[in-house]
Amino acid sequence: MTDMAEGFNCGEWQFREMSRGEMNTDPVEGEFFTPSKLADSVVRESIQNSLDARAGNDPVVVRFFISGDEHALSPSVAKHYFEGLRPHLDSLAVAGLPSENEPLRYFVVEDFGTRGLCGDPHQEDDTDPSGPRNDFFYFWRNIGRSSKRETELGRWGLGKTVFPASSRINTFFGLTVRHDDHRRFLMGQSVLKIHRIRHHRYCPYGFCATFERGLPLPLEDPGVLNRFCEDFGLKRKNEPGLSIVIPYAREEEIQMEDVDRSVITQYFYPILSQDLVIDSGET
Repeated sequence: MTDMAEGFNCGEWQFREMSRGEMNTDPVEGEFFTPSKLADSVVRESIQNSLDARAGNDPVVVRFFISGDEHALSPSVAKHYFEGLRPHLDSLAVAGLPSENEPLRYFVVEDFGTRGLCGDPHQEDDTDPSGPRNDFFYFWRNIGRSSKRETELGRWGLGKTVFPASSRINTFFGLTVRHDDHRRFLMGQSVLKIHRIRHHRYCPYGFCATFERGLPLPLEDPGVLNRFCEDFGLKRKNEPGLSIVIPYAREEEIQMEDVDRSVITQYFYPILSQDLVIDSGET
């Protein structure tokens, strides 16, 4: 892995500063996923949502990849993805927090043959239920609320919370190519706890993005997105779908053999009926 050129900028990490008198509530959704069943949860939630987002009649392809040491990012490369996030992590004194000199090992989940995260990235609420479907909005700006239809089992209610729960820094990135307009978007999200840096108190949810009057918006710069795909060994080029990168994955709880076993146990029927193809190979 070559080092990054000077000036590379993968967005900006921001957490909203809390106001006086605001209710203090830490996220509890990570408690839905026990360490011994974490691989099962990742497989179940990611594949179900991918099947629900199927576009066309071709099988949905889901790829699982664990970097290990061989494909890990060097600390000098990894730091460009987390500048601005580190002070928030350090403020919580999280046990097992990776050091800045630790290589970045990661876990990848990608789907192909799906819609990707379509919808207006500027949408802030869903007060108009008759409006167009917006998977981007429900994925990035909702917890425990989904755009699920009656025929679907997933679509990003609580399911996506398994991604930060699988990271030692409770953080993940999502890169999507949309089926309708073929735009490529990249964002990151970190789910921590209420924390304080000096005299400022911050809410638990932070984003790696560009910001428009406080609204996190996805990165679209081709150079940034291409570099992200290269660094994390994504197979996605311009094919519609969603790629998830979980940095500093909880490797003790997520092993490739556990993922393979879980896929066979939970999704043997879609595989046999040729609705689902699993790719667990390298880049």
